[in-house]
Amino acid sequence: MQILEKNLQFKKQTRARTETNRVIIHHSASHDVGVETIHQWHLDRGWHGIGYHFCIRKNGDIERGRDEATVGAHAGKSGNHDSIGVCLLGNYEEEAPTDAQMNSLVWLIKEYLTPKYGVLEVQGHNEFMSTACPGKKFPWDDLERRLKMPAVPEWKTSAIDYLAEEGLLNDPEYWKERIDDVPPVWALFIMMERIYKAAKGVE
Repeated sequence: MQILEKNLQFKKQTRARTETNRVIIHHSASHDVGVETIHQWHLDRGWHGIGYHFCIRKNGDIERGRDEATVGAHAGKSGNHDSIGVCLLGNYEEEAPTDAQMNSLVWLIKEYLTPKYGVLEVQGHNEFMSTACPGKKFPWDDLERRLKMPAVPEWKTSAIDYLAEEGLLNDPEYWKERIDDVPPVWALFIMMERIYKAAKGVE
């Protein structure tokens, strides 16, 4: 996965964050719009620019908002100073996030933020302000379960990624979560990858 850089222009330089202890989850309570649209919404409120550090689209794309190293504007005085704000596009009072969004959120926290900042507490916007955000249908139990799962070595999952890219496998994250099931899922997919490459004449 990768983070899409949008190079947004802010009214003023945002203040550097001196500590990072938590990730605060939001929903946009809107349709699936790009980070540029949210940036304009926040500019129209008189803010420096978008308050979130990252936004996750319904297709799983992760778009960068505010500079990751700066204080956000998304959870009030009690939450902004030591947090990274992540907004998932959609209204989770009415629907749940897509599988692609949850896969990207887990990747963002486990694979991108944790190596840089250590293990971070993951909380909702409603723990800091009087709001329903991120909505009653946000799957907290599933997120907590997935964040606690041990990291899987890349050599066990590379075949799954390859077969998914070739269009031979749907929902690769489903299989990655079951990678050590018996019989070993990783061995099955490595074998499938080798057979497919041999049939294509690829080494």
